[in-house]
Amino acid sequence: MKKKTIVSLRILLIILCILLTIFLAIEIKSKLTAPLAHVKPSYDKISIVELINKTSLTEDDYETLFYQTGLGKDAINKLLNDKVYGKSKILKFQENLFKDISVYYEKITPVTYQESVVNEKGQLVFGTDLAPYDNGYILVTRATYSLGWRHGHAAIITDTINGNTLESAVLGYDSQIMGISKWKFYPNFMILKLKDVPQEKLDEIAKYAVKKLNKVPYKLTTGIFNNKYKDGIDPIGTHCSHLVWYPFMKFGYDLDSDGGMIVTPMDLATSPYLEIVQVYGFDPKELWK
Repeated sequence: MKKKTIVSLRILLIILCILLTIFLAIEIKSKLTAPLAHVKPSYDKISIVELINKTSLTEDDYETLFYQTGLGKDAINKLLNDKVYGKSKILKFQENLFKDISVYYEKITPVTYQESVVNEKGQLVFGTDLAPYDNGYILVTRATYSLGWRHGHAAIITDTINGNTLESAVLGYDSQIMGISKWKFYPNFMILKLKDVPQEKLDEIAKYAVKKLNKVPYKLTTGIFNNKYKDGIDPIGTHCSHLVWYPFMKFGYDLDSDGGMIVTPMDLATSPYLEIVQVYGFDPKELWK
């Protein structure tokens, strides 16, 4: 009997050691990913006043403005069309891109954390404003992580007038319409859009997303144990990046850059079919790698 007790205690000790090792590994990995919460540009801020006062911009000008403001060509053009406030807004985007921030880590599930920008009092604040956006534009962030894996989150803009997105946000909850302003609290995000596609088509894609992917159960394994996409069959489960990917796939645009069973926010961010409208909290020269 004594021998059995000793063996049982040894097995228990081994199990505890394994669990402790796993826990420490997760904690170490989480600490190592912490610097990715908000990455400032790896180069110096310069004056862009002369550039934004030019009557026309070259591709090199747009590239310089992107590295200095995080704004793509689409956003720069829309802001410069605002003759009253556009230039001052561009300068504000530049200021925010290079500004130091503080990050708050909040547990939103037993294993998942979400990061937000806070002020010196620990209160939630906007890190920056959103560039001009429209229906069918895509939002991605890496400001959420689970068990040390920085998987991120994604959404599709569905109603610019009311500032609405469609999102599948948390395990156990159906996808739903949400307010876009919460994205300004994230310490990093990108706004993306399809390249060379008319707005009418993006409106159509956004409308389809609301019709077919609103109030769909959250299912993390979508693409593994059930079809990632099957024409003519509505999805029975989804998750954040699958919800964004699906309506574009319906219209013939496969935004999953690696073509795997599961589409992730990083897959969307690195899709060759998308262009950057805005990047914040990522080094514009490195992006999501």
